[in-house]
Amino acid sequence: MKKAGLMFRLLLFSVILVFMTSSAAMADLYWESEQETKGMPGRPDETKIIKTYLSANAFRTEREGQISIMNFDTKIMYHINPQAKTYQKINMAEIGKPPEMKGDKANMQQQMMKNMMGNIQVTPTQETRQIAGYNCQKYQVTGMMMNSDYWLSKDVKGYDEIKEIGKKISGIFDDNPMMKQMNIPGMISQLEGFPVQMVMNIMQGTSTTTLKKIEKKSLDKSLFSVPEGYTQTQSKMPMMPNQKGKPAE
Repeated sequence: MKKAGLMFRLLLFSVILVFMTSSAAMADLYWESEQETKGMPGRPDETKIIKTYLSANAFRTEREGQISIMNFDTKIMYHINPQAKTYQKINMAEIGKPPEMKGDKANMQQQMMKNMMGNIQVTPTQETRQIAGYNCQKYQVTGMMMNSDYWLSKDVKGYDEIKEIGKKISGIFDDNPMMKQMNIPGMISQLEGFPVQMVMNIMQGTSTTTLKKIEKKSLDKSLFSVPEGYTQTQSKMPMMPNQKGKPAE
């Protein structure tokens, strides 16, 4: 269950990042970030580059040879393995939903998820710092069983153009009772600026993601679709206990 919960929080982190940098009318964007993880249970300390491509209808991230694509219209996320030529398909509206249950079991499942995710709270601070050449303000975010520091800047090139929250992405949360309960759109509305750096404290470890470069550029639509000839495999990202009530591995 801990492993499933961690995977969910990392997935949701990616969704939040795109949610914060999206609008209904915007130029295509490409940016690179450096992610440094330390002390994560079961994972070695490492530093890697994350590439993100964002259009009005979809986003794509690349890290360590793995690709994730989310289509805002269909609310479907794809995890692609180019080496194996396979992909997994995840319906964002279904993430975190328990299996069909009634009575006490359903109530227990619902309460368990509420306790695990909790309410997300945003606290702006007066602390400022220059990061990657940008003047940033610190926001503290608590919830999802972790504490995070978001260093945001309005000076990032293109921010004036993308500061409006995208209605297409907010629909993902409206269709998912658990995410809607967490009030992610309300949280995002309190975060003013592009996320130049995000420091997430997860369990005993930390994950620090820092913007390295960003640019406006025209992106080919093929970047946001699964290549032809790839085989779909079963998703390995369980978010809830299985049908027998045992924690997912």
